[in-house]
Amino acid sequence: MVYLIMDINVKEPFNRDRQFALKRQAVIRAAGLDFCKRGYHNTSMTDIASNLGLTKAALYYYVKNKDEVLFECHQQAYDAMDILLEKKLVGKNGLEQLGVLYCDFVRMLTASGISLLTDVNSLSDDNKTKVLKRRGMIERKIIKIVKQGQSDGSIREGDPRLHVFFFMGALNWLNAWYDNSGHFKGEDIAVHFATQMRLGIAAA
Repeated sequence: MVYLIMDINVKEPFNRDRQFALKRQAVIRAAGLDFCKRGYHNTSMTDIASNLGLTKAALYYYVKNKDEVLFECHQQAYDAMDILLEKKLVGKNGLEQLGVLYCDFVRMLTASGISLLTDVNSLSDDNKTKVLKRRGMIERKIIKIVKQGQSDGSIREGDPRLHVFFFMGALNWLNAWYDNSGHFKGEDIAVHFATQMRLGIAAA
């Protein structure tokens, strides 16, 4: 009997916490898509609540304000990208590895509902600093792959940062036009983007 009581006391708070985290994650993702389609400044907390079928009071249970929502959108995207970057890279050279990684990034963005946003300057100073630091860490990891490709002769010479800016630019705008019910399928976009990226930076 004591064991059962302890079991209930341990599991129930964990389940409630997990349910809250999952619901909050869904709120952040839905808000990110709203920001992509309407623009951050044109999207209000009322809009977000309405699209989710929530009252504003219910929405504020999960997030404090719009700045927090935008910050968490960035964090979700970089969390997902970090997971992909921590995986063992696939490919015989830097170019192939970068192509696989890019394909995985596009698949992640089109399948998960996570938004990679550009509205960094709309963040509060503290959150902006955190996001720029996080973005810099992501970019440095990708630059390392580019440098490897330049060393093995698979990626053309040039400032690796420019290759990464090219790499990230298309991703930044993907959520602004992608519609999972539209003509283009996520997998087709992933393959096409990765192919164009490889053609763009491949060594001659």
